[in-house]
Amino acid sequence: MAKMPNRKMKFKLNIVVLGLLALAFLILAIRTIFVACFAEYEGVKYGVKARNRQMSANVIRANRGTIYDRNMVPFAQSATVFIVTISPNQFKSDEQKEQTFKDLCLMLEINDDEEIEKIHKRFKSKRKYEIIKKNVEKPKRDELLKYIKKHKLYNIVNIEEDTKRYYPLKTLASHTIGFVGADNQGLLGLELFYDKILSGENGKLLRVQDARGGPMPYEFENLYPAKNGNSIVTSLDSVVQRVCSESLIELHKWHKPNNRCLAIVIDVKTGEIIAMATNPEFDLNNPFDIPDESILPGAKDMSDKDKRAYNWKNKVVSENYEPGSVFKVITGSAALEEKTASLDSTYGCSGVVNVQGEKMHCWKHEGHGSQDFTRAFVNSCNPAFVSIGQSLGPQKFFKYLELFGITKRTGIDLPGETYPNFHKEKDLIASAVSLASESFGQSVSITPLQMLNAFCAVVNGGYLNRPHILKQILDNKGNIIKTITKKPFHQVLSKETSAIMRKILSEVVKGPMGTGTNSSVPGYIICGKTGTAQNLEKKRLTGEETHIGSFAGLLTADDPKYAILVLTDDPTGPKYYGSDVASPTFNRIATKIAPYFGIPKKLDKEKYERLFNKVDACEGMPATEAKKLLEKSKFKNIKVIGDEDENIVAQLPEAGIDVSKDSIIYLYTDEDSLKENTVSVPNLSSLSPTEAKERLRSSGLNMSCENTTVGQSSKGSAIDQFPEKGTKVAKGSVVEVTFIMNDGTG
Repeated sequence: MAKMPNRKMKFKLNIVVLGLLALAFLILAIRTIFVACFAEYEGVKYGVKARNRQMSANVIRANRGTIYDRNMVPFAQSATVFIVTISPNQFKSDEQKEQTFKDLCLMLEINDDEEIEKIHKRFKSKRKYEIIKKNVEKPKRDELLKYIKKHKLYNIVNIEEDTKRYYPLKTLASHTIGFVGADNQGLLGLELFYDKILSGENGKLLRVQDARGGPMPYEFENLYPAKNGNSIVTSLDSVVQRVCSESLIELHKWHKPNNRCLAIVIDVKTGEIIAMATNPEFDLNNPFDIPDESILPGAKDMSDKDKRAYNWKNKVVSENYEPGSVFKVITGSAALEEKTASLDSTYGCSGVVNVQGEKMHCWKHEGHGSQDFTRAFVNSCNPAFVSIGQSLGPQKFFKYLELFGITKRTGIDLPGETYPNFHKEKDLIASAVSLASESFGQSVSITPLQMLNAFCAVVNGGYLNRPHILKQILDNKGNIIKTITKKPFHQVLSKETSAIMRKILSEVVKGPMGTGTNSSVPGYIICGKTGTAQNLEKKRLTGEETHIGSFAGLLTADDPKYAILVLTDDPTGPKYYGSDVASPTFNRIATKIAPYFGIPKKLDKEKYERLFNKVDACEGMPATEAKKLLEKSKFKNIKVIGDEDENIVAQLPEAGIDVSKDSIIYLYTDEDSLKENTVSVPNLSSLSPTEAKERLRSSGLNMSCENTTVGQSSKGSAIDQFPEKGTKVAKGSVVEVTFIMNDGTG
């Protein structure tokens, strides 16, 4: 028989039981005291846990603020789109789940096999929330709502409101505006730099749910609305930006640069950026598309990722270059200001100068001989500027590098601005070669924006500005929160020195021997400086000799308003001088934006009025009266096509266009004669201005004086024309022709 428990065993059992009970009561007491003492903390903790189980939270995306140009044209704006989500654990059966999967793929036009497989896995998930597709437009959303209602898929298939960034101008100013990522965060350009201002604050929608994440039988929700981001108004002008963009496309077509080309337009008095373009641009709505190698030859050996990064890089602020002869405006103006040189100073040039055993050549191998200070600029003579730099000495030369902002970044409100590379003062003292080479723009490496900003200080009265793009910040109702005004850093030059420099640089453009004659714009006093530099860093690394051609110019010399820099990096055509590969594009830009800004023509007014005139409006007038009116305006070649007793129904050139007074004016008295009198535009390539004019005249056509940069000269050659050769046009039509000088220098 089994032994019965005796008294001793019962006593031990009681001690064990009582001990366990005592321990339980002790733990409970300690827990009670802890809860009593830390009730607030515990309440919050368990309250959060309870709410997390009972509530579902949907994020309401804030609309990102708009980016406007100075005339309130939107570069970037947000619009409402939708996110389609599912709750896989709420499907009633596998059959329902599978059918919904097929239907949604069809309705949302998801055709990629890899993407379909990913979505199928999301349907099989045990989670309560899976995203099926983002950026669904409103028409598709409406279609989905009908589908959900028809199949009673409430709280199984859900549609959430979201926001998407649109760029209505597509490629325009792409490097400056930038774009956003998948989570609407800024990734490039102004979108990145002003991300905090533009992004706003997301909101939440809280709903009650059961333990499986499904809806409760009663409704309860809390809405915490999103706070939309503020908008910004920029100094950019979309019209000028488009002129720059289209002009760079033409430049690229003619000179095919390996390392891209760029143009900047800046207000010389305020430092506001009016336009900033790097070619080729990219579509901001599809920024991850791989760029075409045919327009981006510098990226031919790169991975797709590196190609994108290369194409996104803003060449204006993120790449240094050696400015070459444009830099001479800094050396020359510093020497005038310090009185180590004057307009009466003379310099000899034999074609080469020897500095501590280092030979430095002039572009004109036979040399310029004796020349004064102005002629040294006009000739862009390197040996002369070696002498000018030596007259300053290393200490004063470096002082002006600092004053012109060459030794630090400009502070432009864009990400990725790179640091300049230059010889420090001690290096200039130690090496006469360094001082000599920097005097004419070699051995110093800066951004194009830095160079143009320094050029502005030379011509605007002597003030160094902080270049900037932001003008105003607006709240989400369009009210102005803040207006941005930037004061100049300091005065670099006296107004007198600045005025002298403008006069000297206008001689560079006037010609006939100036290196900047291709930049002249009929009717305006243009001043500026060409630049042609070797890419010494690339030569050091690869042994390959490449060049960078540029031109910095002012519109206008008598009333400084806008400075323009055009740069071509490693052109692959036969020409590489700045006067050939940059000046004509400056001319194209300046010619178009001058009338846009209402800048009146002033250059050689008497000569201009003697050669050119505006065509009178003759339509509706009797032919005899129209001829008298045109003859009064000094037009000599007038042809009436049709019955001279009838009224004029059309005229070519059109009324209001400036043409030379020896142009052929065609007056048509009936529509049929206008259609019948057509000719093919001849090929003007490589012709001089006088030759092109005569060839057009023999075809019954006229040449635009606006694009004839060398006026009535027999020098130069045509590089572009519009309309193109072979185009059928009516007699009397005007053909725009762009010329460059044949003795490219710089």
